[in-house]
Amino acid sequence: MEIGIFAKTFEAAGIEDNMAAVAAAGINAVQYNLSIAGLPTIPEKVDADTIERIRSAAAAHNVRLAAISGTFNTAHPDPAVRTTGIARFAELVRAAVELGIPVITLCSGSRDTQDMWRHHPDNATPEAWADSRSSLSQLARLAEDAGIVVAVEPEHTNVVSTADLARKMLDEINSPALKIVFDAANILDTEDLSESTTIPVIEHALMILGPDIALAHAKELVPGRHALAPGHGALPWKSILDGLANAGYTGTLVMHGLPESEVSPGVAFLRQQLEVSI
Repeated sequence: MEIGIFAKTFEAAGIEDNMAAVAAAGINAVQYNLSIAGLPTIPEKVDADTIERIRSAAAAHNVRLAAISGTFNTAHPDPAVRTTGIARFAELVRAAVELGIPVITLCSGSRDTQDMWRHHPDNATPEAWADSRSSLSQLARLAEDAGIVVAVEPEHTNVVSTADLARKMLDEINSPALKIVFDAANILDTEDLSESTTIPVIEHALMILGPDIALAHAKELVPGRHALAPGHGALPWKSILDGLANAGYTGTLVMHGLPESEVSPGVAFLRQQLEVSI
């Protein structure tokens, strides 16, 4: 596994300066976001100059574009919002292909109309499930036609809130282009972060999702879900990294959910952990 990071973690503005900041931190892989280029995450259009600037900046700093964010509210209760997101997603797929990015990350969505990452009681309804599944299925078809994959992340606040529901969604859609983003922090309840509770949840998730993990996130977890570097919270990192390795995952471990000031200790911690993991 290699250590990567959300490119948005760095405050440096603009394509070139942002990529330089990633490289200066000793990181050689990113999950990109088109907001760095001054565009929406799901853009109407990505022009050729923007594509070339991103590609050139990554090459100049020896940074691999491991993934790109493609999140929008795929379970929004307004069909027009979902339709617009799906229509624009085709442009993101085109840009990803031109940039050589193999994975676009997705959100399974929420019935909350203001924030796709915020829980809503209607997320557990059959209607929300059906809308999320329909959206994800259409996005998977776009990715499959383009020869890349899309990866949805189980999130405690979303329609796909657990590993079991993620497995169910994968099986129902049954597309080779739909995969998983694995983030242990987002499938755990912060009420009990003892290892006797967290490790069985993580092990179960890796057992049922392991072969379909396309990207792994390294976000730390504490009560209150405050932003901090890996190694400074409650997650059992050796169990997580050993479990990913045992599941056959050899891709990028993308740090996020931490302030820029904590990137250096986060990188140092994960490097040390990777050295002692399987």
